[in-house]
Amino acid sequence: MSAIDIGIVVVYLIAMEAIGFFVGRSNKTQEDYFLAGRSMPWLPVALSVAATMISANSFIGGPGWAYTDGLEPFMQNITVPLACFIAVTVTVPMFYHLRVSSIYEYVELRLGGFTRNLTVIQFFINSLIQVSSMVFIPALIIQTVTGWNLNVVVTLIVIFAIVYTLAGGIKAVIWTDAVQMCILWGGLIIIMVIAFQSTGLSVTETLGQAAAAGKFDAFDFSFDFTKTNGFLCSCFGLFMWTRYFCFDQAQMQRILTSKSMRGIKRSFVSSSIVMNLMYFLFLFVGGILFVFYQGQPFETSNEIMIGFILNELPVGVVGLIVAAVFAAAMSSVDSLLNSMTTVFTKDIYEKYVAKEKKQESSLKMTMTISAVLGVIIIFIVIVGFGGTVKSVIDVVGGYISYFAGPALGAFLLAIFTKKANDKGTGTGFLIGFVLGYIIAKTYGTSWLVNPAIGCTITFVCGYILSCVFKSNKSQESIEPYTVRGLKAKLMAEGKDNEDGVSVLPFKVDKYAVSLLVIFLAQYVILAIIR
Repeated sequence: MSAIDIGIVVVYLIAMEAIGFFVGRSNKTQEDYFLAGRSMPWLPVALSVAATMISANSFIGGPGWAYTDGLEPFMQNITVPLACFIAVTVTVPMFYHLRVSSIYEYVELRLGGFTRNLTVIQFFINSLIQVSSMVFIPALIIQTVTGWNLNVVVTLIVIFAIVYTLAGGIKAVIWTDAVQMCILWGGLIIIMVIAFQSTGLSVTETLGQAAAAGKFDAFDFSFDFTKTNGFLCSCFGLFMWTRYFCFDQAQMQRILTSKSMRGIKRSFVSSSIVMNLMYFLFLFVGGILFVFYQGQPFETSNEIMIGFILNELPVGVVGLIVAAVFAAAMSSVDSLLNSMTTVFTKDIYEKYVAKEKKQESSLKMTMTISAVLGVIIIFIVIVGFGGTVKSVIDVVGGYISYFAGPALGAFLLAIFTKKANDKGTGTGFLIGFVLGYIIAKTYGTSWLVNPAIGCTITFVCGYILSCVFKSNKSQESIEPYTVRGLKAKLMAEGKDNEDGVSVLPFKVDKYAVSLLVIFLAQYVILAIIR
C-alpha cells in the first residue's frame, strides 16, 4: 500500500483506541463493564448488533460467493427478521426482567449446573471459531499487501481489538461498532460505485448482463437438504438464527445494555434492516464483479474481492477500504471477546474459582480474563484457519452448526416446559449433539439444516428423559423461569408495560409486526428482481 493508504489505516486504528479509552473512563463496576449500567441509547446498540453479524467474512466472502452463485446465498439470512420477531416477543422480555449478566446464569436458575455447563461449553466453542475466522480475512489482506508473516499480522489485529475492549468494556464495543458500521457502509458504497465504473458499461447494461447470467436469481426450490442456498434449507435456517438472536450471549448482552424495552425493540427492528440490506448489497457487488471479470474463474472465492481491492482501486481509496475491512473484523472480534469475558467471569470464574468469596470479581480480574482470552484467539487463528481455501462463511457455518441445535433445544425446554429438568435436558443435549453430528456426516446435510436436527433430537430426548429423571427443583420454583409463568407473574403485579410499551412475553406490538413485514418484504423484492 502507499503511504497515504497506510496513514488512513493507522488513523482509523488510533481513533478506535481513543474511543475505547474515552468511554471507559466512567466504568466503575462489573455491571458497567459488562452491561454499561443498562444505559445505552438504542441506535448505537442496533448498529453494534448489525456490525457483529456483518463481519469481514461478509465483506470479502459475500461478493466472492455471489460471483459463482448469484443472490442464492442471501437465502441463508432471510429468516433473520423472523428470528428477531421471536426474540422481541418471547426471549427478550424474559432476560430483561431477570436482569442476568450472562444468559447461562438463567439456565442454572431454571434447570441446574449440568445443563448450564454444557451451554457454556458450546458458547465458547462457537465463539472461538467465529471470532478466529473473523480475524483471518483482514490478516490475509494485510499479508497480501505487505508480505508480512501471517502469524505476525494476526497478533497485531487481535492486540488492537483487545486494547480498546479492555479499556472501555461493552461501552467501547458498542460505540466503536457504531462508528465501524458507518465506515463499513462507506466502504461498501465506494466499492459499488467503482465496480460500476470499472465495467466500462452503463449501470443498466451492467445490471442486464448480471441478470442474464443469473446473478440476481435467489430462489432454488429443489428439495435438497444438502444445498445450503436452497429455499428448503433457508426455512430450516430459522433454527440457527433463533439460537443466535435469542440465546447467544454476544447478542443478548448488547441488547440488555439498552435503557428500556422500547429501545430494545427499536434496536432489533433497525438492526434487522441494516444487517440484511448490507448482506444483500455485498452479494449484489458480486454480480457486478462477475460482469467486470467477465466470469473468469478464480482459485478461491475469497480472492475475488481481495484482488479487486488491491488491483483496481486508486491510492487513498485502498486505505479506506482496508480500514472498512478492519472495521468489519474488529466489530466482530470486540463483541465476542467481551461476551466471552462475561461468560467466563460469571459462569466459570465466580462459580468455581472465587465461589467462596461470594462476591463479584474485581474489574482488574475481569480485564485480565479478557486479555487471556485474546491470546487464546490468536493461537486458534494461527492453528485453525491459516490454510483454508473454501469460502470462510461456509467453513464457519459448518463448524458451529453441530453445537447450535442442542443449545437451542435446551433453552426451548427451559422456557416453554415445566417438566424439563437438569439431568434430562443435559443428557438430551449430549444425545442431540452426537446423533446430530452422525446424521449430518452420514447424509451430508447443509449447515443450515444441522441445527434443526440437533434441536429436535435434544428437545424430544430431553423431555422424555426429564420424565424419567427426578427433578431437584419444585414446580413453584420453576414457574417464574418459564415464559408463561413469568407472564402470569408480571400481569399479577401490574407490570405489563413500561412507558406505554409492552414488556410481556407473547405480546405482538408494532415492533413485532414491523419485523414480520420486513421478513415478508424480502421475498417480494427477490421475486421482483429475479
